[in-house]
Amino acid sequence: MVGRSAVEDIRETLRREILEKYSAGDLLPTERELAERFDVSRNTIRETIIHLEAYDLVRKTKRGPMVTRPDFGTMFRGFTQFFGTSAGTFTDVLNFRRINETGAAPLMAAYVTEADLAEMEAANVGMREALTTAEAADQDFRFHVALADAARNEVLSRMYRVMAEPMRFYLEVGKSRRPATDVAFEQHARIIAALRAGEADTLSRALAEHFQHSSDTLAEWLAERAGSDGATPTPWPSQDAAAGD
Repeated sequence: MVGRSAVEDIRETLRREILEKYSAGDLLPTERELAERFDVSRNTIRETIIHLEAYDLVRKTKRGPMVTRPDFGTMFRGFTQFFGTSAGTFTDVLNFRRINETGAAPLMAAYVTEADLAEMEAANVGMREALTTAEAADQDFRFHVALADAARNEVLSRMYRVMAEPMRFYLEVGKSRRPATDVAFEQHARIIAALRAGEADTLSRALAEHFQHSSDTLAEWLAERAGSDGATPTPWPSQDAAAGD
C-alpha cells in the first residue's frame, strides 16, 4: 500500500507548481509522465490528483487533469462549519471584524470608488427595510463586504466571503433588535460619509463607534440568552490600557 507521505510530498510539489507556473485551463502532464518524473506508481499519482481535486486546484477531463482557478471558499468552508455559538465565538467574530475593518480604514479611504459607495448605500437601505432578521443580516453582511472590498486588498475580500456563514449568524444577533438595527443604519451612513470625504481619521472613529455599539448589543443579547452564564464580550482595550497606563 502506498504511504501517505509520498502522496503528500507530490501533492505539495504540484500544488506549488500549479499556483506558480500554470493558468486556469492548462493541462497537467499525464499520469504516466508524472509517475516517471516522481518515480512512483500511477496509483500514487491518481491518489495525488484526488487530493488536488479536493482543494479545487484541478478537475478531471478526458485529456487529463485540468488546472482550475483556486477557490479559497472551497478550501475553508469545511473549517468555518466548526465555529460554535458560544459567547467566546461571538466575541471572536466581532473582534475579527473590528481588527480588519479598522486596520484597513486608511486603505478604504484612499481607494474607495463610487461603485463601492453605491453598493454600501443600497445594502444599508436594504438592511433597514428588510422584513426578517435573516434578510437584515444578509444586507448588513453585504454592507461590510463592500466596505472590505473598498480597501482593494484581495486577501481581505476573500476572507470576508469565506467567513460568510459565521458572520451572518453573528449579525443576526443585532438584527433581532429593531432599535439596534436603526442605530446601525445611522452608523453605516456616517461610515459612508467619511469614505466619501476620504477622511481616514473620521472613518476610524466612525468604525470604532460602530463596533462599540455592536459589542454593547452582543453583551445585552448574551445576558438575556436562555441559559446564559452572564458572559460578556471581551472588552476592547483603550489606548491607555494597551499602553499599561
